[in-house]
Amino acid sequence: MNSKYNSYRKGGEMATELTKLDELWVAEKPSNQAVVEKALRALGAHWINSSTSRADGFVLLNWKGKMIAVTSVFGHMLELVPPRGYESYQRYVEQSKELGRWDFFSFLPFFPPELLHVAKPELTRDGKPVTKNGQPVESLRLKIVEQLLRKAKEVVNACDIDREGQLIFDEIVIRRLKQDPTESRFKRIRIVDPGDKAMMTTVQTLEPNGSDFWVNLRASAAARAECDYLLGMNVSMAVQSLVRRERGAPAIGLGRVKIAIAVMVEQRDRQISEFVAYDTYVPIAQLADRTQLRWFKRLGAETSPAFNGKGQLVDKVLADRIVADLARGQPGEITSASTEEKADAAPLPYSMGTLLVDASKKLDLTVQEVQELAQRLYEKHKLITYVGTDCQYLPENMHERAPEILDALRFATGAVPGLENALEKVDANYKSPAFNDSKVDEHFAITPTGAEPVGLNDTEAALYGMIVNRYVAQFMGPYTYLSAVLTVQFGQDVFRALARKPTRPGWRSLSDHAIDDADGASEAVDVSRFHEGAKVQAAGARLDVKKVGPPSAFNQATLAEAMLNAHRYVRDEEYPSRDKAEEVRQVLCQTEGIGTSRTRASAIADVITMGLLIEAGAGKKRTVHISDVGRQTLRLLPPHLTSIAITAQWELLFSLVAKGQIPASAVIEQQKQLIKHVIKYLDDNRRAAA
Repeated sequence: MNSKYNSYRKGGEMATELTKLDELWVAEKPSNQAVVEKALRALGAHWINSSTSRADGFVLLNWKGKMIAVTSVFGHMLELVPPRGYESYQRYVEQSKELGRWDFFSFLPFFPPELLHVAKPELTRDGKPVTKNGQPVESLRLKIVEQLLRKAKEVVNACDIDREGQLIFDEIVIRRLKQDPTESRFKRIRIVDPGDKAMMTTVQTLEPNGSDFWVNLRASAAARAECDYLLGMNVSMAVQSLVRRERGAPAIGLGRVKIAIAVMVEQRDRQISEFVAYDTYVPIAQLADRTQLRWFKRLGAETSPAFNGKGQLVDKVLADRIVADLARGQPGEITSASTEEKADAAPLPYSMGTLLVDASKKLDLTVQEVQELAQRLYEKHKLITYVGTDCQYLPENMHERAPEILDALRFATGAVPGLENALEKVDANYKSPAFNDSKVDEHFAITPTGAEPVGLNDTEAALYGMIVNRYVAQFMGPYTYLSAVLTVQFGQDVFRALARKPTRPGWRSLSDHAIDDADGASEAVDVSRFHEGAKVQAAGARLDVKKVGPPSAFNQATLAEAMLNAHRYVRDEEYPSRDKAEEVRQVLCQTEGIGTSRTRASAIADVITMGLLIEAGAGKKRTVHISDVGRQTLRLLPPHLTSIAITAQWELLFSLVAKGQIPASAVIEQQKQLIKHVIKYLDDNRRAAA
């Protein structure tokens, strides 16, 4: 037995008592712990406690004479105490019992002088808290990590590199050790690629945990946690006391993201119920050589009631008149006749948000299932890079590894249909627009690591294939084609004929991006026979009629897509001016919509679980709708809290904290002022209704 430790077993304590610990690595989850430990061993570290590591709760290594422990937490090990844990709430309860009546509004707003945290409890295998004398038992892993933190001379924060990962580590140091995580003994590692080769470099590249970047990131996470807690607790208590529900119904837990989700679904349901189907009309003109041109627009008709907001022709009388004029041989003039070679770049690699949307639709999975699959590909199989990203771009220096990764992907051809053929067409030197440092933040798009896929089930393989194809597409060059446009003006009406002839398939060679009939060769328009300014005459005409129905109800996939692209759902009429609506759109674009890559899937599931939304149908026909409780809840809230932009506006503030541009305290104070207004609004309205 090594003289630097002695083994023993006693209750929940470590099986290995350390007398020396030079360095401690703390990962966010066991899978990341394994990645770090494997990389250190590959560099020559010797595993000391292989027989007791499971009981110890850490792996003990000897590397270059240093004693190193590698352990992990299980996400956030501390949680905010609910209102019942505060003296002010207990006094309110006692007073209410004495008075014989309960009125949350006499207690709200609830702003504790300091937010209290408590250790998460130890859980049984079926997920239930372990108790002793009726009280939850603190997590044994937290106790072990705390002991190790006190013993280690140096500590490396190996948690995820987003704001939550930073807070997970720092809050333990601050609240349990009462120490400052910016002290020089605390280091930081950026794990973005869990692949073996990349990790051997990563574990040797440490930076101070106390650098401004990490300090600001933690401040942003702490501000987000406090703001969401205060808003959620106050609004939930107020609304819970106003909404009538059956006994035993799930508690209503509101927050900015969950409110926004309910608002989007309620708006869509209302659009569907209020929609009146109508027809749109497209006159078709035929020239003597049988070239057909479709009606495109009428000049100067922007405000005419014969056209809808999209410029589509909706007046049957006018449409018939246009067709009749054409049929009588109405003369026209060619305003353009051109052929231009165009190029479409490959679609960008996946962010978690775009992957949730695409995979949910293509694989017929819930967004939660897609997120869990992606997490397994990252943590368990080590096949893809970090999944908690809302970025679709890649650092330019990642292009240097392209030949290595593309070569390694040849071992993935069995798991990804069509990949072998695609790899024969790649050019590792080609640099797609996806490689752009100016578009990359602390994270970048999801890419394959180059590890060999082994033991994947069918759905894991399908999701992995989607990610691989998006990466490989970046090295296949653009899809190029000849675009022919013929434009003819008959009176006030502009008609067009379009044709597209592929010249180079590029990334469209991929099996899941193959060129279909709509993109294929069409030589019906030979623009070389037409000249700008020439006169033509219609030889015939007909009318195409298309019935416009209501928008489709949301399902989980399209709801996640709507959250990601929330700017598309901002309507001018809901804001004082078009400029204000455009400002809101820009905010939503800047913050990548509603929620984050970590929260969208779980937030949708939570809103359904608490009963604000309900699902109908089954399989691919399963849709999401607002419930009666959800509708009642939204009616209670003030309009500014039910704006789909509010969550993005707060995310923008948190991002400014992360960049060090505004203090967290200013954001928290602003949130408190909002909560005061919301509680007063709810109180005034319930009194008026009494």
